[in-house]
Amino acid sequence: MFRSGLVSIKGHAIRDEMGSSVNIGFLTATGAILLLAGCKLPEQRKEYYSSGVIKERYWIYRDSGREVMDGLYTGWFPNGEREVEILYRDGSEITRNYYNERGHFLGRSELASLREP
Repeated sequence: MFRSGLVSIKGHAIRDEMGSSVNIGFLTATGAILLLAGCKLPEQRKEYYSSGVIKERYWIYRDSGREVMDGLYTGWFPNGEREVEILYRDGSEITRNYYNERGHFLGRSELASLREP
């Protein structure tokens, strides 16, 4: 006669009839890692001037061993004002916004279509 192996749940462990336990947190974390292994995991990068003022911030992900820009790139003047904002999608520049050294918006360039290929 078939009997279910699940006897009780205590805390985060499942105990079977033989007394063996499996940690639910471990199974959940392992499953999440395996699921995310095939996804684009963005990584934020920052660089600073020697004065400590931020110089640039951008997002990349890895694809077949190469780094691909994805998301918003922001560059700053040494005085801390924005210099440029570039929107990337899968390595392609979509738009650029330019600013002067006082932080005033100068203009925008549309570099690629926002439509899906």
